[in-house]
Formats: sequence, C-alpha cells, structure tokens
Amino acid sequence: MSKIGIAGLQLEAINGDNTDSIEAEIDAVARRYQWVDMVVLGELNALGSNLKFAQPMPGGEFEARFSEIAKRHGIWLIPGSIMEKSGGQYFNTAPVINPDGEVIARYRKQFPWLPYENGVTPGTEAVVFDVPGVGRFGVSICYDMWFPETLRALSCMGAEVIIHPTLTSTIDREVEQCMVRAHAASHQCYFFDVNVAGPLGVGQSIVAGPGGEVIHCAGRDREIIPLRLDLSYVRDVRANGWHGLGQPLKSFRDSTVPFPCYEKSYSSPALDALGPIKVAEAETGRKTRE
Repeated sequence: MSKIGIAGLQLEAINGDNTDSIEAEIDAVARRYQWVDMVVLGELNALGSNLKFAQPMPGGEFEARFSEIAKRHGIWLIPGSIMEKSGGQYFNTAPVINPDGEVIARYRKQFPWLPYENGVTPGTEAVVFDVPGVGRFGVSICYDMWFPETLRALSCMGAEVIIHPTLTSTIDREVEQCMVRAHAASHQCYFFDVNVAGPLGVGQSIVAGPGGEVIHCAGRDREIIPLRLDLSYVRDVRANGWHGLGQPLKSFRDSTVPFPCYEKSYSSPALDALGPIKVAEAETGRKTRE
C-alpha cells in the first residue's frame, strides 16, 4: 500500500476565530469524500496572525478541538498553523494529528516572514512523520520554502510528500507557484501547498508531482482539493529519474563538492553589505509607517 487520499481545504478566513466554519468544512469533506485519509489547511487559517490569539501547545483549545475532529473522522489532520505561546516567546506552529486524535509532531516555522511577521521566534527543527503503510511526510510553512535548505533537510530525512500550509496575500503568489514546482522536481517529491482564500489570502493553492508537473492549481476563491496520491510513483522517480531523466537526490548524495557558505566560520561581505531587515522605504522620501 502506497496510496493516500489528501484533501486540501482552501478556505476563506478573517483575521480572527474561524474554527467553527473550518470544522463544518472538514465534516462536509469527511462525508462526501470518504476515501480521504488526510486533510490539510492553510497557514494561520483558524485564528489569523494576531498574537493575541496565541495559545500554548499542548494544552490549548485549538489542538484539543482539532484532535477531537481528527479522531471523530479517523483522519490525519494538519489544521494549518496557529501562533503558539511558549515561555514568553511566540512561534508559528503547525501540529500533526493522527487518526486517533493524538498530536504526534509540531513544526515551528523556521523562517518567519520578516520584517512583517514581527515578534515570532524561528523554529530550529525539521519535522517528518510516517503514515503507516504509506510513506514519509515532511512539514514546511509558507516563507520557509524561499530557503531551499529547509526542503533539503526534509528530503534528506526521507520525506516523499511535503505538506506546506501557506498564507499569501501578495502579488508574488505566481512566483511561489513556480517555487513549489521547482522544489517538487529538485527533491523528487509531491509538494502539497495549501493557501488561504480571501480576505486573508489570494488562494491559488498548488500541488506538484516529483517531476515538477502541476497536479492541480486552484483559483482564488474557496476550493476543496481532494486528490489521490501514489507514493510508489515518487519512489520510481527517485530510483530512475522522471521519465528516465535526472536523479538529483542521488547526485547530491554522491557529491564531494564543498559549499563554503554553509561553514559556521564563513562570512559574506556581499550579504553583510545588504544591511538589516526592514520595511521598504517610500520612493518619494516619505516616511513609511511603523
């Protein structure tokens, strides 16, 4: 067995409590698509980005509620992410809940979207989890994929599917769609990217296969994306190349090329000259608002 049914829920959301509507949507998907094994939502879909909605994990109402939903339907559930409060710090965290309603992993976003995602502490650990009889999955959140090292860590840990909750409301969404395809191809995996719809996000979720091919690209509005994926296809591509072409994971494994920029002692005058991360200044010289 290597097949799994995954439903991405591209849902409309406000910057506040959306949990009631999300629960209704999951209930509807479970009734209509009884072959679905896993449900994935967008980043910060449930409670928005305001730190006042941050909760402890474990022990918060968010995880308890979604754990009950997963157990009721017997599904794997990655309910997007929420702001987690822990020891005076805030993290953008996505829990992984199994069909018994148990939180088996939590992934903290490693690259908060600075300078806009202020006050959020970066996570430090890559997260993968196994679906018994199916395969290995990795978790990434939104801006993380702009840093290829985060995806390299997941593929090196054996991830065959990357689950990627996203919250993008900006004009660079098309660029992100290109990145999803490129990462899927370079890491020879399924890449399941779920964005939030309006008014918080611009939708356009995308799922790509291990050759970088588009399996589905959503529109801007609410959309339910139920797909059946076969991980034996990923294993064939990794073993033989996509349509018998490149085998990049093997080439990376076998490479002896040193990369000085990854050494702890490395210093880049070019990067240092860029200055601090800050909000872009107005072209007219007018001060931007803090």
